Amino acid sequence: MRRAARNLQLPDVYGASYGGLQLDRPMLVTEAEASRFGDDLRALLDLLVDLPGRLVGGDLAAFCTRIGMHPDLAELVTKGAEQPLPRYGRADAYHDGEGFRVLELNVGSEVGGIDTAQLNRAYLEVPAFAEFAAAHDLTFVDPLPRVADLLRSAGAAVTDAEPTVALIECNGGLAAHEHVFAAIQEAMATVGIRLLLGELDDLGSRGGKVTLRDEPVDVILRYFVAGELVSDASGRRALELILDAEGTALFTPLSAAAFASKAALGLLHDPAVRSSGLSSTERALVDRIVPWTRMLSPGVESGTDPGDLDELVERCRSEREDLVVKPGTGYGGVGTVVGHDVSDDEWAAVLHDATAGGRGDLVVQRRVRPATETVLDADTGEPSEWVANWGLFVDPDGHAGGFVRALRPEHGAIVSYSNKETRGTCVFTTPS
Repeated sequence: MRRAARNLQLPDVYGASYGGLQLDRPMLVTEAEASRFGDDLRALLDLLVDLPGRLVGGDLAAFCTRIGMHPDLAELVTKGAEQPLPRYGRADAYHDGEGFRVLELNVGSEVGGIDTAQLNRAYLEVPAFAEFAAAHDLTFVDPLPRVADLLRSAGAAVTDAEPTVALIECNGGLAAHEHVFAAIQEAMATVGIRLLLGELDDLGSRGGKVTLRDEPVDVILRYFVAGELVSDASGRRALELILDAEGTALFTPLSAAAFASKAALGLLHDPAVRSSGLSSTERALVDRIVPWTRMLSPGVESGTDPGDLDELVERCRSEREDLVVKPGTGYGGVGTVVGHDVSDDEWAAVLHDATAGGRGDLVVQRRVRPATETVLDADTGEPSEWVANWGLFVDPDGHAGGFVRALRPEHGAIVSYSNKETRGTCVFTTPS
């Protein structure tokens, strides 16, 4: 069974995209822990989406200012914000040996990994692994049918038939990640969704519907993000076309970016918000799954006067080894500074730049020390330790499946496919 990962028969497109990036075993988690964390994620997402109502009278633009979002970005994020935000996203989390801790919560439709169950099914076709899985009652949750249900629900507002869905990227975005989207398209067909692929400039309109290369579209599966439209005038025009089309649903609105910002997580640890805006149950939820996170921008958080900021910076200086500075908006670890990887002087410079009025949405977050996972080399049988970054999906029903990216500690501190040593695998659940 040790060589199961080397004997996988993957679907053609998925295999071409990810076949060379596989870890030598899947990851395991108990059904109870996966379900419990899924419930916590659903509650956390509800709490984040409720923050504008609690803090700024429901004004999303004011909330974007509160979390330090650039005005040009905020202008786009608030377009179409009257559309309710579906409860859907993916947490990136470490397990510290006691439980999962959220590094970031990717809210919205543009999350990767929804086709991960292709890998689960391939494992179960390897006889040795299938026997092991049966003996230990291993199961898995496939995210794709859950996403398909959400797409059909969105489509029901504009059609009585099976919806035609178009995955739309920013201009130039398809070519950059063509293999990823082709694999999603391949997987969507297995759950009965006909998925078209396109970019914003490929869109038109006819009869109240958005069209993609002249074909009417019922649902736009949004993979473009607001930041990609700031300097793209034609992309912004396409966005207006989408928002004006009464016969086409958008899954999901750009407002998701406000709640995906790590600065929003920082508000949950802001003393003023905690004392007046959160219940004791909500504070317990935050403390349980969200590591201590604070915004570093002066005058953005309520109650952050210069004295408070000085105290926060001094704490950050003294706890460098245990802290990480990150942009509020961003992906793949870009712009992240890990305290234990830099000197005291370098760390002081990072903190100075963060608090000097430059980028407004930088946060500091307590470093989560993940429990490592032992993996046997499929060829030699030699064990090695890996850090697992769990990508765990959440939807209105809670836990909706997941996958793992993994990296050996000596190869870097940020587990992301931007590091060529990162490997991926699927997740199976074990009985509680």
